[in-house]
Amino acid sequence: MIASNPFTPQSGWEPRVFGGRKEAISFFQTNLEESIKARPNHLIVLGEWGIGKTSLLKQFRRIAQKEGFPACFCGISRFTKNDKPIDIFRLIAEEILIGLPLPGVDAEGLLKIFSKKSYGGHVQIRFMKFLLELWELAKARLIIVFIDDLQNLLPISNSIDILRAVLSEDHILDKTRYLFVLSSTPSGWTIFMNKHDPIGRFFRRRLNIGRLTKEEVIDTVTRTLYGTGVDFESDIKEKIYEYTKGHPYEVQLLSSHLYDAQIEGVVSGVSWESALTNTLNELGKNYFDSLFCRASDRERVLLKILCEEDRSISLKEFRTLMIVGRYAKKFPIANIKNFLYRLEEKGIIIRDGSGNFDIPDKMFREYMLRKS
Repeated sequence: MIASNPFTPQSGWEPRVFGGRKEAISFFQTNLEESIKARPNHLIVLGEWGIGKTSLLKQFRRIAQKEGFPACFCGISRFTKNDKPIDIFRLIAEEILIGLPLPGVDAEGLLKIFSKKSYGGHVQIRFMKFLLELWELAKARLIIVFIDDLQNLLPISNSIDILRAVLSEDHILDKTRYLFVLSSTPSGWTIFMNKHDPIGRFFRRRLNIGRLTKEEVIDTVTRTLYGTGVDFESDIKEKIYEYTKGHPYEVQLLSSHLYDAQIEGVVSGVSWESALTNTLNELGKNYFDSLFCRASDRERVLLKILCEEDRSISLKEFRTLMIVGRYAKKFPIANIKNFLYRLEEKGIIIRDGSGNFDIPDKMFREYMLRKS
């Protein structure tokens, strides 16, 4: 019998099989051990969209709980400029209370700290008071708090700095032992990377996560399929990596569509094109459409060249292609450099080690070719 689809491309859903990330897990385990022996080093996990930050944080939580430490996961939804810091810290406090196994704790009583009627202090003082009272009730050696998608707090001025200030307070440092593990997109954290920024200096221990290796992708897909009654032919697994380059979300999404296209329990080359088309359509709705819309009409001409050439191209070669090559047309040649730099700033293309320009995501390349 064929089992239901085991792949989980939905945002925030944990994969059936957690693949790879051995170095990241080892890094976290070392940090956990150090946090018991000395002052905790709060950690920031950085990674692009769909790279698996949420799944990694939840894997970290499992590791912490297995070691006997209470741990909770706080997912941060998008806030606007109309929201206030107290809204954020009440949300984090509520998530902490929901996630920690603390029987007998009066959650409503603790949350009154954030009520104007019950307590009138600044939000920084309120959150510090919350952490102090919670620590007294928890009777733990270490409490780990995971906060996902920290970039969603950026619209609210100084919210992240308030968190830094609370965790820097002498009362927190001397009387408690909290380890905060945060995640953010690199662009969301860039403003704190300046060596003079107190937030960047405080959360100085960073873990950058990237794509999975070819071996990790094939192993993850193989283990996910175990016991389902469905098998992917070896060349299909190779193509999954070839097209996704190990991007976890894209691996899950493409594998999910391939699984749905199985015939008598086998996924072969016959299933590839329809699964790829469905994957690209979904990626377009979820992300690629917005990425494409960031580019101006002039920039899209250069994007099309990169897609069709299917390789990295230098600035000099771009100019040659636009003057005498098959792409020659009326185009402001002198501005090519500016257009390419804008595409890079928008996160659509990259420059490799040689300074050449390229599209890093093969799936986005395929999407562009089909769109043009």
